[in-house]
Amino acid sequence: MKERPRLAIFLAIFFICFWVSVALASAPSPQIMIILDASGSMYGKINGQAKIDVAKQVIHKIVPAISPKVKVGLSAYGHHRKGDCSDMEIILKPGEADRKVLLQRMDAISPKGMTPIARSITVVADTLKGNEAETTIILVSDGKETCYPDPCGVVRRLKASGIKFVLDVIGFDVSAEEKEQLMCMANAGGGTYYGADDASSLLAALKDVKKEVKRRSSLPKV
Repeated sequence: MKERPRLAIFLAIFFICFWVSVALASAPSPQIMIILDASGSMYGKINGQAKIDVAKQVIHKIVPAISPKVKVGLSAYGHHRKGDCSDMEIILKPGEADRKVLLQRMDAISPKGMTPIARSITVVADTLKGNEAETTIILVSDGKETCYPDPCGVVRRLKASGIKFVLDVIGFDVSAEEKEQLMCMANAGGGTYYGADDASSLLAALKDVKKEVKRRSSLPKV
């Protein structure tokens, strides 16, 4: 008779551990979607090197360091046509391909056109509708919106619609006016604005974003 309470306690602990493990296994994976500025201004140079090349080199360093538990995707704007405000492409959705493929696709991007930031964030957010996991959208831009008059308003409306995302923005070699607009978008998207003027500060900014993804998702390691 004395063994029954012990058995009951054992079974209770077993089932609690079982359901906790099931819940953790079925929990949605955190996601990152990078939006890379590939407008014509990204051919501008920093320390003798094109900004697009600096950005690619830094992303090559940061993406492999992100935990495999985090799904990573890539989109870009301004890389197909000049003067086209619809020039935006989701290159890979989070987790759609391995990271080597993502980096290879990124390397093929060549800056050409406009800076349709509002459209880019809208198109990315539309793909996240219904997702249980919160997606961190990382916008890397060297300038302000050139197609839509109120990108901050667009981000606010998307956030208010219930789509689960946080928008972090990295202003790469931007003016004070450009910084103001990019910071507004980050605030509207519930995220953080980071400034970067060269390769080392861009890498530091992306590392800070990576830490934020870890904090938001409560992963042991990102």
